[in-house]
Amino acid sequence: MKSHSARLGQMPILPLIWKMSAPSVVSMLVIASYHLADAIFIGRFVGPVGLAALASTIPAIFLFMGLSLFIGVGGGTAVSRTLGKADTERANRILGTMLFMVLVLGVGAIVVAFIGTKQILLMTGASEQVLEPASQYLSILLLGGPLSIFTMAMNNLVRSEGNAPMAMFSMVTGAVVNVLLDPLFIYYLGFGMRGAAMATVGANLVTAGIMTWYLYSGKSSLALHFSNIRFRVPIAREIAAVGVSTLVMHTSGCLIQSFVIRILIQYGGETAVSVYGMCNRTVMFIFMPIFGLQAGALPIIGYNFGARLIKRAKQTIFYGMFLASLYLLVLWMFIQLFPSTIIGAFTNDPVLLGEGVSALEKLGIAIPVVGIPVMIVGTFQALGKAKYALFLTMNRTFFLVIPLLLILPPRLGVDGVWYAFPIADAAALVINATCFLWALRKVEEQPELRAEPLG
Repeated sequence: MKSHSARLGQMPILPLIWKMSAPSVVSMLVIASYHLADAIFIGRFVGPVGLAALASTIPAIFLFMGLSLFIGVGGGTAVSRTLGKADTERANRILGTMLFMVLVLGVGAIVVAFIGTKQILLMTGASEQVLEPASQYLSILLLGGPLSIFTMAMNNLVRSEGNAPMAMFSMVTGAVVNVLLDPLFIYYLGFGMRGAAMATVGANLVTAGIMTWYLYSGKSSLALHFSNIRFRVPIAREIAAVGVSTLVMHTSGCLIQSFVIRILIQYGGETAVSVYGMCNRTVMFIFMPIFGLQAGALPIIGYNFGARLIKRAKQTIFYGMFLASLYLLVLWMFIQLFPSTIIGAFTNDPVLLGEGVSALEKLGIAIPVVGIPVMIVGTFQALGKAKYALFLTMNRTFFLVIPLLLILPPRLGVDGVWYAFPIADAAALVINATCFLWALRKVEEQPELRAEPLG
């Protein structure tokens, strides 16, 4: 354990960032590829109505992911702290409590699949025109909810015990299965929207099998015993204390996505929702590696600030910002040069193609600067400043995006929606950078680094 920690303060920064970030970057790309593959095959084999229906499920999926990661992030951090104290027995009890929570949430997802899918979609902004295909997709996902929740929770757990390559392998395998099953179920077997969801559930089944094998194989620091699967109030509270911030962020994501869908229907109809579905998947795929870079840089920053190696910590931050910005600049150039190629992967409908190209160009205006605010939020997390990190994360959504969505569309129509996001990103850069420079001076003046709890 000491040797792993020591490299954070000794290894050259750039190779260290790469070594720490690569598994997370790949994992994030895999997560994005699930959604991207569904959108591409639905756009090609189902058509514009399918894309609009898929986009209409985004708010519900955000909420579902938040509940899953509430268990995964909260339980994973609890396990890593407990393993650091060499208390394997308690770590196994945490695993058992996590699995009990997964089971309860999974049963809840199945119940909702049978009785409440359409109601959830209507509450989150879906229109009557796409309600049926959207319900077909979401209901199958929820029926496979226990598998999805299990894979997300266990993936975080495996990363927390220090085996990022195993977590990456399971997710990459699942992504490959998903891409192979999508055309089979959607087109060749004729299941349409249901087929896309069935492909995702099949991929989760494979990933869940790998995770279960790993926990039973003896290769893990933990051991899976059915006798340990029960609810323990103190452990559940510990999981909730950390997981609640992730749940809050995803719940806010659900609300903003629901708001966007409603605004798009009001000013652009189902076509605008279809366009948003294509652009949302594209932008998600572009941005997810940045969060992987952030995850890799975070322990380096925290260790070096804690060790008062301020120069190394600052080098890590600025190298991270540079790498993120360079990567996004390359992707921005690709979007500006080949927007029709990107949108053409989803559809050959001339109306959708034209509007999709226009929307993607507008949404992508500020892409090169987005990596800096993300790295700044990661820096606050590494410093233990949870309140600042949460404020800066929520600031873009509630104080920038939502007001802009209220102001711009009445004046610019659906273009106001597309312009709201890059304007918010540019403003977030200024706000985050100002807070970061102020906080950096404060940290440099402190004799030691102390975490500030969220609550």
